[in-house]
Amino acid sequence: MKKVPLYFPFLLALFAALFGNVFFPYLHLSFFAPFLALTYYAAPLSKSLWISLGCGLVLDLISSEFRFGLYSLTFVLATLLLYAQKKHFFEDKPLALSLFSSLIAAFLTVLQFIFVHLFDRGIPFSTLTVFTDVIFMSAVDGLYAFLWFTCPMRLYIYIKKVGWKRVFRKAQHEEE
Repeated sequence: MKKVPLYFPFLLALFAALFGNVFFPYLHLSFFAPFLALTYYAAPLSKSLWISLGCGLVLDLISSEFRFGLYSLTFVLATLLLYAQKKHFFEDKPLALSLFSSLIAAFLTVLQFIFVHLFDRGIPFSTLTVFTDVIFMSAVDGLYAFLWFTCPMRLYIYIKKVGWKRVFRKAQHEEE
């Protein structure tokens, strides 16, 4: 995945963050978790911290759910604590990106619960909340990472390799 520039997955995450709630209003995904996983592989810690601050700032600006800065604080702290864990996940494996994204999403959710309770308002916390928001939704975030990031990035690499003309020419030859 090193062949894909970071702006491509950022645009995917930004598009999902802007329009994901419109199409899936009851699905609360961590839209930037796969992008953060890819950033950890592609950039050193200092650059990853700045990028995670920017991602949190984007979510702070488009969301009015929590106090301003809560997403930024959560993303930077998660990056600081999880950056070293990238060595346990292989970069070029799609399953590894999904698992690492799930881990980041679960960690972001736990940190958000803690910081919302400390700085904003208390959210009721129960075992059902832990199961649905931390475990189940993190697994859905892994599926989201595979479908929304891995597949388009593989397609991007394939198109870069063979070119647009050969992709469409092959489809025309198969129809005949």
